[in-house]
Amino acid sequence: MRLLVSSLVVMLCACSSGGGSRATEQLAALQKKKEAEAKAKKEKEDKLEALPADVIKLDPPYDDGQAIVILPDGPCPEGFWALFNGDVPGGSPEEKKANLAKKKELAEAARSKKYIVKLRAPTQVVLSPYDAPNGKFVIDVLGTIDCTDSIGRIALAWTDAKAGDPGNSAAKEGAELTQNVWTAPPVKFELPIKSLTEAKEFNDKNRFGLSARVGFGLGKVEIDKKVKRVSKVSEKAAGETLSFGGGAEDWGAGRLIHADLLGVRVATEREKKQLFEKGK
Repeated sequence: MRLLVSSLVVMLCACSSGGGSRATEQLAALQKKKEAEAKAKKEKEDKLEALPADVIKLDPPYDDGQAIVILPDGPCPEGFWALFNGDVPGGSPEEKKANLAKKKELAEAARSKKYIVKLRAPTQVVLSPYDAPNGKFVIDVLGTIDCTDSIGRIALAWTDAKAGDPGNSAAKEGAELTQNVWTAPPVKFELPIKSLTEAKEFNDKNRFGLSARVGFGLGKVEIDKKVKRVSKVSEKAAGETLSFGGGAEDWGAGRLIHADLLGVRVATEREKKQLFEKGK
């Protein structure tokens, strides 16, 4: 009898230790899987649906089959650097010389093309809160974006752009210097809707679904410079004194291309329903 009881105790202990451990591991794995699936689902729901490709065909200047598409904060089209005086790209003197030799050709090619910028709600195409007293929405479309080439950033603006100090909101409080930035006012559209019910329906449906296309050619270029003398700073590290600054540095906004605006188109329903169009 004692032998039987002992055996049962051993078996229960084995089940409790081995089987229980495996069950705990399986439960933890299942929980981890569920959390991963929930996270993936949320990310999918939060992610804006991409604009359709080859679904909607638009007339010029919005036809991306006949123009070069520039993505905000994406790469600049080839040859934009050639529009400016100054720096020439190249990793060696030979490369710089070769690029300089074809600079005029690249600049002429860039100016001969048409371009499109595609913008999306909620940050690039902004639907204002409903203005009930005046019975309307205001829709703001960005007036400028940046692209980047091998030299650095280039601003593109289709409204009146200005270079200036962004203020303390864009720099550390008490900073000695702040970097100038190019800013441009948005293109504004007013959408009258008198009914509160219709306004709520439009807001719920379109706040994240608005889009815009901006078509343009290339106009004049500009470079903003803000040369300042930076104070010399010395720090001790590993028994040595290291010095920084003490010379002239450019804190300007840099290069800007003024767009020769051809048109701005605002739409909803994945670009199928046009709300506004503003020509040149």
